[in-house]
Amino acid sequence: MHHDLALSSPAIRSLAETGLRLGGLAGTRRLDAASRIEAPTSIQSTVAAGALIDVGAFCNLSGGQINNVVVGRYGSIADGVVIGAHEHPTDWLTTSRTSYYPEVHGWDRLMMGDAADGLARRIVTYSGSCPVTTLGPDVWIGQGAFVKAGVTVGAGAVIGARATVLKDVPPYAIVVGTPARVIRLRFPDALVERMLAVQWWRYAIYDLFAAPMDQPAAVLDHIEDRVAAGTLAPYAGPVLGPADLADPDAVVARIRAAAGRASAPQSAPDPARP
Repeated sequence: MHHDLALSSPAIRSLAETGLRLGGLAGTRRLDAASRIEAPTSIQSTVAAGALIDVGAFCNLSGGQINNVVVGRYGSIADGVVIGAHEHPTDWLTTSRTSYYPEVHGWDRLMMGDAADGLARRIVTYSGSCPVTTLGPDVWIGQGAFVKAGVTVGAGAVIGARATVLKDVPPYAIVVGTPARVIRLRFPDALVERMLAVQWWRYAIYDLFAAPMDQPAAVLDHIEDRVAAGTLAPYAGPVLGPADLADPDAVVARIRAAAGRASAPQSAPDPARP
């Protein structure tokens, strides 16, 4: 099921004032109704019409094209990146979209006239066209990279510029090349395990600046100490769907209210969110 979307330029500017930058949705006329956006975040990547997107807070999706993707918190996507490009069947009669999407360009009406009305009942669905791609939290994708639809990229991974990612990427791996290959992990194994156990992305980084960001182990110590002391709560930002975006003024009010409560204890976020 899809939901129509029509974000005007004034609405986009108004939302941007609250930290929700949605320029990538300016030309997107509909989204999958299950789409979710957690504020604040920035989506400047062009979003395909009808796409399912689930984008966590504090992301910087700076460019490129995305379709059917889950992006965990603190994700970074550079310009020229392509995620979720449609696949084509290679074991059917033809690789052409006309075999499973005959209405493309209105050709069904052109070629069949009124007989096109009953065509949908006879069409075999191609389920592999655009499976959902999953990017874990704190994933950085460099300029011009290609990520095949349906791939899972683990937390903290880095995808080098121009890389072609055709299979899953382990957490905290750095991958480069075509096809992309792992060249090393960002941190020693023990620190990676600790990162995944603490899940620092559950918290707002703005609550963590008492710790030195260039010393990851020290930041994890800081988080554990504060959690044990009861002085650090998980961040739970406003989560918006396509229907919410139909009323930008109400969204602005929700985000400002949430910002005002930022220092108060909050309930844990949805465990399904990466």
